[in-house]
Amino acid sequence: MSVQLVILGLLSEKPRHGYELRQEVERRLYATYINLSGGSLYYNLGQLERSGHVEKAWAEQKGRYPTRQVYQITPAGTAYLQTEVRRLLFDTEAREKLFDPLNAALAFGYAMDTGELRDALTSQLNWARKRAEWVTEQKAYWRTQERISLTHAKIIEHGLAHLQAEISWLEQFLQDLDAQDTSQLKRVSRSHVS
Repeated sequence: MSVQLVILGLLSEKPRHGYELRQEVERRLYATYINLSGGSLYYNLGQLERSGHVEKAWAEQKGRYPTRQVYQITPAGTAYLQTEVRRLLFDTEAREKLFDPLNAALAFGYAMDTGELRDALTSQLNWARKRAEWVTEQKAYWRTQERISLTHAKIIEHGLAHLQAEISWLEQFLQDLDAQDTSQLKRVSRSHVS
């Protein structure tokens, strides 16, 4: 649903073609929490069109580029967007069902060699640090822009806070891993559960 919500939200601002939607998702850092690949974008646009929430507004062609279909939100789409935004803002239960593939793999991390586990965690840590650096740069850029809403600024801060927490957690995990007897990876120790 988050992909469709983002598409509807962007179309509620103004009609856009697919490429423009993708650019705006990247520009606003929405790609940090949704996957909007080309196939996903057009699949979801098709779903929204079939449900009557968006419609083709016009086709445009610039220069030698192929013709692009411009989409706009419908009145039904606006009503649906408002309903979904309200629902998601108040839905605390859905937030408890967070799936992180790293946690799924770590549940069986004992099946790996400790060195390989350390390498994987170090790789995750390096990724999180680079991502946090990029989000920090984006935050600095957006501070220079006149047209940034409070909610957009808070989305960026929220993403950065998650990354900073992830970095701290990974650093502590690596310290604990280095301090622990490797045979204990296979045992459940209550002392490590905070």
